[in-house]
Amino acid sequence: MQNVSRNGSMLLNLTQHGRGDLDPQVIEIGNDIGAWLKINGEAVYCSRPFEVCQENTNAICYTRNNGYVYAALMNWTNGPTILTALHANGSTLGKITKVEMLGSGAPLTFVQDNQGLTATPSAPVPPLPGIANQSLASACRVLRITHDKGWFNDDDPGATYVGWIRRCNLGNGDFNNDLTTSDTPGAVWSSSFTGSRVSIIAPKEEGAGKIEVQVDGQRRATADLSTAGPRQAQQVVCDVTGLTAGKHTINVVNLGPGPVAMDALVVR
Repeated sequence: MQNVSRNGSMLLNLTQHGRGDLDPQVIEIGNDIGAWLKINGEAVYCSRPFEVCQENTNAICYTRNNGYVYAALMNWTNGPTILTALHANGSTLGKITKVEMLGSGAPLTFVQDNQGLTATPSAPVPPLPGIANQSLASACRVLRITHDKGWFNDDDPGATYVGWIRRCNLGNGDFNNDLTTSDTPGAVWSSSFTGSRVSIIAPKEEGAGKIEVQVDGQRRATADLSTAGPRQAQQVVCDVTGLTAGKHTINVVNLGPGPVAMDALVVR
């Protein structure tokens, strides 16, 4: 989870004896990891890094997927958990409406304020099934957090951006603290979405260029990302309405002459 929260990957080497068999402990480790991922895999597979990867000396690791934020608790003690990165009024996280523990139907109560998110089980949490090492598994649980700003980020699965550059940890108030930028006129950021309306979120700043928005191959709008005043993060620079409800493809084309950036999509 530490690797995944940093947008990395992991190679698990289960070593064999020369005769080709495996030690029972190695088999148990492989089976336990597989059983844990079967329950918690939505926080891993096709996930992306959250604006903060970890906190509390790596005891909590964050990822995001399909609009949810996931908090992997690596030293959970079956009691209240304080997640300071998920405080109210942040740039990325909206108002939290639900907190769930994967693999458990036990309800959780929660409070989100300026100090963070405090989540507390209101009933005993059952152990994860199919895992032999329960002492380790009981301390490694994952929270799924639902909030009202579940936007499609510029690097979410399905987005393609040949000729664009990913920029992270800019500290400028952008959604998820990252952007996909382009200095090349004609370069296209593209993704599919399902809905009848889509808004493009991007920063406006001095010297920026223009973008053209195409939906299903048809030009629908243009937007000027330049401004004469201070930089403005998370601006609705274009709003495409009146689409037939269903799946569509959106292309954002850099028209130049200055650099442009994509921050997020809001789909309705």
